Amino acid sequence: MDKIKHLTLTLDKSQERGYIKVPFQVEKNTERIDIRYRYPSSPVSSEGDYCISGEPCTIDLAVMLPDGTMAGASGSDRNHVWLSPLGSSAGFLSGELPEGTWHIIAGAYHVPAEGVTVEYTLEFTEKKRRLFKGDTHVHTTASDGILTPEEAAGLAKRMGLDYLFFTDHNNNAQNENLPDCDDITLLPGTEWTHYKGHAGFLGVKRAFLRPYFTGSPEETDALFREAGERGAFRVINHPFCPLVPWEWGFALPFDGLEVWNGVMSERNERAAGWWHAQLCAGRRIPVTGGSDYHRPGLLGSLAMPCHCLYAPSRSPQDLLQALRRGNGFISYLPSGPMADLQAEGMDGNAASFGDFAVRGSEVSLLFTGLQAGDEIRLITEKDTEILNAPKGAVQLMLKRNYPDALFLRLELYRSYAPGLPPMKALLSNPVYFG
Repeated sequence: MDKIKHLTLTLDKSQERGYIKVPFQVEKNTERIDIRYRYPSSPVSSEGDYCISGEPCTIDLAVMLPDGTMAGASGSDRNHVWLSPLGSSAGFLSGELPEGTWHIIAGAYHVPAEGVTVEYTLEFTEKKRRLFKGDTHVHTTASDGILTPEEAAGLAKRMGLDYLFFTDHNNNAQNENLPDCDDITLLPGTEWTHYKGHAGFLGVKRAFLRPYFTGSPEETDALFREAGERGAFRVINHPFCPLVPWEWGFALPFDGLEVWNGVMSERNERAAGWWHAQLCAGRRIPVTGGSDYHRPGLLGSLAMPCHCLYAPSRSPQDLLQALRRGNGFISYLPSGPMADLQAEGMDGNAASFGDFAVRGSEVSLLFTGLQAGDEIRLITEKDTEILNAPKGAVQLMLKRNYPDALFLRLELYRSYAPGLPPMKALLSNPVYFG
């Protein structure tokens, strides 16, 4: 729920040409701050039948962060400014909004002799968990794609996507000038491309400073470690692709696995099978899905598959953290089936995909966008429960309990077109039981 706070500042003539700090508190998990203010720019008095304009009044506006640095200033020309990680008013910084004591800086440029009262209205928009759809693997004209970043962003916006990761082959330069888009979050990335396999380094402008070409396991290990130290989410891409299989082994330091690359195929099923075996062995590896988009084709489209993330906002920081934690699932299309999961978390909060839930707690499941004949699979390391959607089914709500399982993950199989055999249409990250 958004919160509104009203502040009042009374100034007298002696404070003219001064800068007055007006403190206000920003709480953790604030997504946006809107600041509006008003004051009489020229007090009016009555003289007989006439209204007489008084001395001019001018109060400037600026905003200071808790660490004492300036977030921006707008003078007196605007009565409304806003700040958020997804774009702020002109002249104001965009970024995560730190909790703590902020200050409005009131510049008392002109104060009339009788003084003035300035009224401020602050609106705080809180972050809240919601679903964001996007693509984690997109190529542009910065390597071998045919769309510029602006064109790819425009296409994604028309498709209703919320975010894109640009992952051009071995290139970093394009990440320095990503376009600004109001309705879609564009994130930097690089696909490390080698004859012995590919990997996505997501979320940082420059994942490595050394040359991309490596000639030994030791050099490759060092490159991966550097990418991790620089904050990249390191994903092994399409590891069982017959054209460029992953030949480096899985002892390298990596953070995630791309189990769904492009249209569903045997190579993706093999990747999912390998990953499932790791989960059964007790490993916790988040998975991703990405279109590997280069150009439109018969079996290729942006967000095919679509990576769906549950995050408190679509700020770069929140989306990357959700991806790193595995807070979501993969659907074969943005319009494909969707899923949600809720259980009691180890920290007392609700747990979902990628989180740890209390062992034995009740798990609530929700599937939407269903079609008749969909095969829903509830998978643990012990067994698989299969449910078949009847004619007319569009949604399914379930409650289950898994007192002895290490994890629960979800899959859904669907016939993409009449006459075709069922293929995977949804795959989720697990909820883990601890």
